[in-house]
Order: sequence, then C-alpha cells, then structure tokens
Amino acid sequence: MRTHKFLYDFGISQDDPATELKTLHLSKDDRVLCVASGGEIPLELLVNSEESVKIDAVDISELQLYLSNLKLKATMELEGTEAAGFLGYLPADQPDRRYWFDRIKRLLPEEEVQFWTENDRIFEKGPIQYGRYETYIAHFAPIGRWLLGGREKVMGMFDCTNVEQQTAYFDDELKTRRLKVLFKVMFNRRLYSNRGVSEHGLLHMDKRQTGVRFFHKFREFCTNTPARENWYLQFMLFNRVLFEDALPDYLQTKGRQRVIAESSRLRFIKQTYTDRLKESPPGYYNKFAFSNISDWLTGNDIMYLMDLVARKAGLNASGLIRYIHSSGINPQALNKRIKLDPDIGERLLQVDRFPFYNLIPFKITGTAGDKEQ
Repeated sequence: MRTHKFLYDFGISQDDPATELKTLHLSKDDRVLCVASGGEIPLELLVNSEESVKIDAVDISELQLYLSNLKLKATMELEGTEAAGFLGYLPADQPDRRYWFDRIKRLLPEEEVQFWTENDRIFEKGPIQYGRYETYIAHFAPIGRWLLGGREKVMGMFDCTNVEQQTAYFDDELKTRRLKVLFKVMFNRRLYSNRGVSEHGLLHMDKRQTGVRFFHKFREFCTNTPARENWYLQFMLFNRVLFEDALPDYLQTKGRQRVIAESSRLRFIKQTYTDRLKESPPGYYNKFAFSNISDWLTGNDIMYLMDLVARKAGLNASGLIRYIHSSGINPQALNKRIKLDPDIGERLLQVDRFPFYNLIPFKITGTAGDKEQ
C-alpha cells in the first residue's frame, strides 16, 4: 500500500476533448490513437464519434489505465450523477462510494479490484482527487481563492451570463495581482517537481518563466469560455464540479447510453505511443491525439515519432500536438508529408477550456507507403 498522498500522476486528463474533436474531424471508419492519462479524452472521443470509429488509448502507467477503466466501468454501471459522485467530480458520502464500488467491481479485472481495495482512501474524496497533480493543486486552491477575494467573489464569475460579462467581472472584481506571487511559488521547479508533476515531465521546463506564464494563462482560463460550462475551471478552483450540466459528456445521459452500447470500440493498452505505432500495420491509424507527450520526450524522440506518423498514417490523417514546455519539433527536419498549422492552433486555444497548453494541429498528405515528395 502506498504511503504518499497521490496514487497516479493525473486524476483527470487536462486536454479539452472539444479541441481534439474540432481538430480530428472524426468520421466513418477512422482509427484513433490517443493517450489514456485520466481517461477523459478516449471516453469523450467515444461518445462524440460514429459507431464505426475505433479508439486505442495507450499509457505506460498501469495505474493510469486502471483509473481510465474505472471511469469506463463506473459509467456503465451507475447513473450519471452516481458515477460522478463515486469518481469525485461531485461530492458524495464515503458509504455511498463503497456501495457504488461494490456494484462496479464485478466489471473489473481481479488485479484492479485488489488495487482499489488496498487503496481505499479513494472512497473519501473519489479516485480523481488522488492524482499527483490534483493533490498538489488542491493544496493551493484555498489560498488562491482567498487571494482572489474569497469564495463569494470567485463564485460571482459563475453568475455571469456571457463571456464578455465574465471577463469584465474578472478584471474589475477579482484581485489577481496578489496571485502572481502564488503562481511563482507553486510552479517553482524545486517545489513543483515530483510534487505537482513527475520530474520526467519537466524535461524541457524553463524554471524562470513557467509560473509567470501560467499566471497570465489563468485569466484566459477564467474568461475564454462560459464558467458555468467549464468543468475544468470549476474543478481546479473548488476541487469539484459545481454544476451537473457541466459534467463531461460521457457522464451525461446520452453519453452514458453510448458508452454502455459501444464500449467495445475503446481499448486501453499498456504501451508507449511510439511502440504502439511501430507495431501497427501501415495505414491502420489515421487520427492522432498526442496530448503533451513531447514534454516528456527528447527532441530526437518526438521527431522520430512524427516521422513514424508520417510513414504509417492512413487516409485523411490528422492530429493534434499539445505542449507546455516544448513541442520538440524542428520544422526544417520534419517529414515533408506533415503539414503543421500553428495558426489554427492559436484560434483553437481561444476557446479551449484548459488553455495552459500550446496547440499544433497537423495533417498528413498521402497515405502509408507513399514516397516522400
């Protein structure tokens, strides 16, 4: 049994699946390769795509796969608000979570049941609350709310009826200048490394600028999209989703129905993104959601992966790269079949619900086996 507060790196995926959906344009018979992480991306792609679309979600962390599968099975077994309460998006009592888990565990492999049973602290707050990143942010969230002017002041954002009113409220009512110091402290590499994110994920981190950059991004986080509809914003500020109709699509009624009916087209696979692509037949995958794996890879490794995508991709191939610290891409050395579109990425970022990343959409010309022009 683990003694530290977190169980895995991420309790939730920080990628906004609405952005992936706008970029990938999923259509009949597409095959998607994505990162499992906290599970939201593969689940949201599942419920927002045609029945013929296949989704493979890979992760090198077995525990991230356990968490993703738990979200899938909770959605299949429980009602939407029950699943949200069990998982920790919404508040729930510990006895209720234990009761819900007793219903879910019949759908889980034995080793996963054993893991969750041994780590029964998840019943206190819900499993999504026990990611490394989530436990770190939860430690600072009350201080952040206080610096902004207090809980009631922050809640005022959620009373706004449009983003223009929300932006004016943020600028006029919230005391954001105080927050800059907190961001500098929170995202100082000495403190952030291994507490907020694994050291490996900070491979390209510029320790002098990250806190300041995140502070400036925080305004966009609070003002780019309607606060009442942005569950990421609600969760980061209050460690819960405030409004049930803001819950992820896979927990909404229509989404749950599709998860129950179509879960077989989603696979969780313990493997690196690169190895999965290397082992796949040419042309098998044609849609690629990278998340921010370039932050975790060397420049040479991400360039190798991009070249592999260019050589292996199927018809009408496209993808999305997210990164915080470095894309790892050298455009001059990029396979000519890959066409990057950072301008579209900038426009997408204006309505992304978690705008702390940089976005680079890309398309692949031709199909697997074509010779480079």
